[in-house]
Amino acid sequence: MFEFLKNKTYNIGGDKISLYSIILSISIIIIAYLAAYLFSFIIKKEFKKNATLNKLFIKTVTRFIKYLIIIIGFFISFQVLGINLSSLAFLAGVVGLGIGFGMQNIISNFISGIIILFEKPIKEGEYVEVAGYDGIISDIRARSTTITTRDNISIIVPNSNFITSNVINWSHKDPKIRLHIPLGIEETASKLDLARKVLLEIADNNPEVLKNPKPTVWFIGFGSSSFNLELILWIASPIRRHFVISDINFEIAKKFAEYDIDLTYPWTNLMFKNDLRIQNADATSGIPKQDHND
Repeated sequence: MFEFLKNKTYNIGGDKISLYSIILSISIIIIAYLAAYLFSFIIKKEFKKNATLNKLFIKTVTRFIKYLIIIIGFFISFQVLGINLSSLAFLAGVVGLGIGFGMQNIISNFISGIIILFEKPIKEGEYVEVAGYDGIISDIRARSTTITTRDNISIIVPNSNFITSNVINWSHKDPKIRLHIPLGIEETASKLDLARKVLLEIADNNPEVLKNPKPTVWFIGFGSSSFNLELILWIASPIRRHFVISDINFEIAKKFAEYDIDLTYPWTNLMFKNDLRIQNADATSGIPKQDHND
């Protein structure tokens, strides 16, 4: 049987390769895959016993070992087939072909993944903004990172974006953030203190607003027809900032109406010259009539 497999040869690229070598090569690759997953499972299990190790570090190391074993398996299988990978000409051809098909981006993203591992600018579970998207980091892989938005949409972002672009990490170190809620009130000085009191009550009554640091109200300046104020408050998580701002704005509109405090809004005052004639249609006849603005 073995003699038959060894004697049965195929001419591939001018080289004669036996059926035995092909079967042995495929077997080595299969064994390498099985060994890679087995070793990565064992190493991950051992690493998890150490609570001080970062999850991203564990995941990256196990994946690196898995890929390394698979690459070694392919290398051995090629040697069995008689393909000499140590040949500089062969390696140059492979590298050149890979670069021609866009290996630059893959290598760049892989190296960026290693940098993310050691520098730790982002971690799973953190809330970030990058490349025009914001959401929670749900998975960090060797080439890319998955961000889950508030709409539960998964965005796959290449790792190089986290190294070459400006990244806003809302959860880095201290997750609590300060919110600025601007508004304008009528130009009535006697209602300034009342407006500040009502705004602080609204903030104190909201369960998501932190008591420390305390909420405060800033008098930003004088508008064209308003006193411009800003409610400053802190919340525990950036993920909830849109909900908190919405709830606060609802309460401001309701409470200010109760206390007869007018919120200002942009408006335009039109002044006509005395000799301007305005034509409008008679409601009953539909015939245009002229009015003089004296």
